[in-house]
Amino acid sequence: MSDWHNIPNVRDTTKWYNDKGRMKLNFFLSIIFVGMILNGYDGNIIAGLQAFDAWHEDLGNPGGVGIGLLNASGYISGLLVGPVIAYIDEHFGRKWGIRFYGYCLLIGSIIGCVAGVKGINGYAAFICGRVVIGFGLASFLLTSLAVVQEIPHPRSRSVIAQSWDSYYIIGSTIAAWVIFGTSYISNSWSWRIPYILQVPMALYCLIAVQFVPETPRFLISKGRDEEALQFLADYHGNGNYDDPLVLFEFNEIREAINQEKAAKAEQWTQILKSRSNLHRLFLAVLMMFLTNMSGSSIIYFYYTIVFESVGITNPTTQTGINAGLNVFTWICQIAFVYVGKHVGRRPILLWLWPCLLVALAGLCASSGVYSNSADGNTHAAVATVVLVWLYQGAFNCSNPVLYSYPAEVQTFSMRSKGLLVWNTVSQFTGAYVVFVDAVALDSIGYKYYPVYMGLVIIQWVLVYLYMVETKGYTLEEIAQAFEGSTVNLVPAEAYIPADYEAQPGNAAVDDKK
Repeated sequence: MSDWHNIPNVRDTTKWYNDKGRMKLNFFLSIIFVGMILNGYDGNIIAGLQAFDAWHEDLGNPGGVGIGLLNASGYISGLLVGPVIAYIDEHFGRKWGIRFYGYCLLIGSIIGCVAGVKGINGYAAFICGRVVIGFGLASFLLTSLAVVQEIPHPRSRSVIAQSWDSYYIIGSTIAAWVIFGTSYISNSWSWRIPYILQVPMALYCLIAVQFVPETPRFLISKGRDEEALQFLADYHGNGNYDDPLVLFEFNEIREAINQEKAAKAEQWTQILKSRSNLHRLFLAVLMMFLTNMSGSSIIYFYYTIVFESVGITNPTTQTGINAGLNVFTWICQIAFVYVGKHVGRRPILLWLWPCLLVALAGLCASSGVYSNSADGNTHAAVATVVLVWLYQGAFNCSNPVLYSYPAEVQTFSMRSKGLLVWNTVSQFTGAYVVFVDAVALDSIGYKYYPVYMGLVIIQWVLVYLYMVETKGYTLEEIAQAFEGSTVNLVPAEAYIPADYEAQPGNAAVDDKK
């Protein structure tokens, strides 16, 4: 690992709002963040709509299998579109995936909103809308995960990348409170209003992305070195082409990509021959295994069923609890973005997975006590709500790592392919769990929780054995964590003035915004 933290620009304590270049860069990043807010809004909306009788009536009162298929449909379409978007991102640039996302969310939201209108089959229309939205969501995930690693200033890269999923929670929180507000409406507008509110956010993404330049790593990979240098100078060096950090980044990125090209590292045949690359792909799969197969899907998609199992059936109460829960989980995520700066990625997961196990065991016990009591045990119902909050709090503390790590550990040449593998596993396991969860909860209720308890134990063991720590590396230097001294990069020390350490007021600000 080089001493890049001591390059003056990295250790500069100037606030982002006093830096014109980073102000512009933050505008570009706002498109990703608004997209994630929309992603979170859409992800929470279906769980909330299930609390409304009008939604069930307009869709023809689908049962557990019908609702499970409805939730799974977006994952299935996302699975199909993944290879196409990965190819486009790799060969034509990152902006196209975000454009496609905007179109899909716009069209899918409108189709879904007209479900149940006279003469239109409610369930068929809504599921068609979910399929279209699923195309867009997968496109956005693949593209935005690469962008938040490739364009931020090195000082703030890990904070921005790890805060990526926190905007999902903001979207979920907005959705939860909107649904809470419309729960007082007794007709179809109770669910149509929340659904159609996705349109303005989709339009922002669609319009604003036109102003975003390509990432410098993509530009260099296509031989557009001058454009890449201009990007780095404008947005990382505040217009200074001779800034030491700009020169270090440009030369390090170019050297890394040239080495990868020489090794034909972008080809599947080369990727699958390399032990370190297989390790990277495995870690991308492992992060998604932790994300989708640890029990979170039960609470994200079926919290109404969880609450109903302990006698909490009022829609306003259900949506109110969920709205408060979203605020709490957002606080947890932001807190652990900054915790991760100091303790790293691996320790966070090793600390938090035992907490998930305890919470799942508690949920199983409290739901069982309520179910087996003659008149309903109020204490068990309260315990269930508390344990849901504890589980979601612990799980969301892990999200900064779970979502930033898969893109972070890939080399540039295999990032699109690594994220394609990640997306494929994401869509497949997502479709599986939301469908199976609906059927299992409908059939055996709380007795389904031990399945996830066993998976959580397996996941902890895999993290302990195989996860590689990446704290403190530049995006290019992470290759050294996997391959050691065989990776030769530009030394940062050449860009550090000899007398810089002697200058006053240069406190280290690793990853500070």
